Amino acid sequence: MTKLLRILVPLSLLLGLTLACGLGGGGAEAPPPTEAPSGGAEVSAPTEVPPSDETEAEEEEEEDISLSSVTSGLQSLDSYRSHFEMTFDDATGTETEHWVYEMDAEYVREPFAQRVVMQVPDTEESFEIVYIGDRQYIVLGDGQCISTSADEGEAMDAEIFEPDDVIGRLENARRVRPDERVNGILCRHYTFNETSVMWAGFAHAEGEVWVAADGDYVVRYALQADGKDPTTGDEGHVEWEYEIHDVNMPITIEPPSGCEAMESEFPIMPDATDMTMMGGMTIYTSASPFDDVLAFYQEQMQANGWSDTGDTFIASDTAMLSYTKEERTVTLALTSEDGMVSVLIMSE
Repeated sequence: MTKLLRILVPLSLLLGLTLACGLGGGGAEAPPPTEAPSGGAEVSAPTEVPPSDETEAEEEEEEDISLSSVTSGLQSLDSYRSHFEMTFDDATGTETEHWVYEMDAEYVREPFAQRVVMQVPDTEESFEIVYIGDRQYIVLGDGQCISTSADEGEAMDAEIFEPDDVIGRLENARRVRPDERVNGILCRHYTFNETSVMWAGFAHAEGEVWVAADGDYVVRYALQADGKDPTTGDEGHVEWEYEIHDVNMPITIEPPSGCEAMESEFPIMPDATDMTMMGGMTIYTSASPFDDVLAFYQEQMQANGWSDTGDTFIASDTAMLSYTKEERTVTLALTSEDGMVSVLIMSE
């Protein structure tokens, strides 16, 4: 389990965050526990498609298939939901180890939005990431919400842990006829064994994969194997299940509960970029001259009813300002470096 966490946690945290500080701080009420994306419709079992003249004419098609990626082709879809689950049982030691890792995702191409919920193994905690336009929201296992600005291109390229990080290339899977419908999608059905997944080092493996006849994307992938788990290197029994559903159906992705109201109550420079908010802390950068940013806060904080405490330090490229209002205190730290001004606002 420790080995798995050393792999999954860094992968889960590769989200394009520009945070250079810890995730401490608080003061805001924690959002309720994260729920996995709701599918709206139950996932259906594969159903055979009766042979037709068209399918008989396809008998000459190649019977084997090789896949370099289980997520290839999904980018062309308008929307979809997916579920990925890994199960591991290790009975080689003095105690049997069992863990389950689950990830549910929702995706909308236009306008771009994405939601991913990951269940942390051996706990009841989850980790949620949501991209909507130029904002990304992160809900940690303790319920803390972090909101950051993110360029849409950066969001789309963010390397969230994906099935491809575990499920490698598939070689020479054999076609099984007739074709089947999986989650309402006409699919070609293939089976494979350990010879098709030699990269994983399984002693024995049995698996199936269903590939959309229109689009050539994987709709379902199922594997049961014995041998070395690629994620941890431990010997045991492995089961992987991956599938997508609600393809090109209307999907609404909203900010996580408790994150939608995360807007700074303090003045923000109009040219603010790379903004992050968590708890009582706001961080961003400005391309404006240092003196302009300093003057902006000296004017705007008082205009918003905040009184200068007198506990102020100002130098050529650094400033610490302190304000109070209604038994609350706010500290602002301004730092100029390489033509950019970093702004840190902390409220108590």
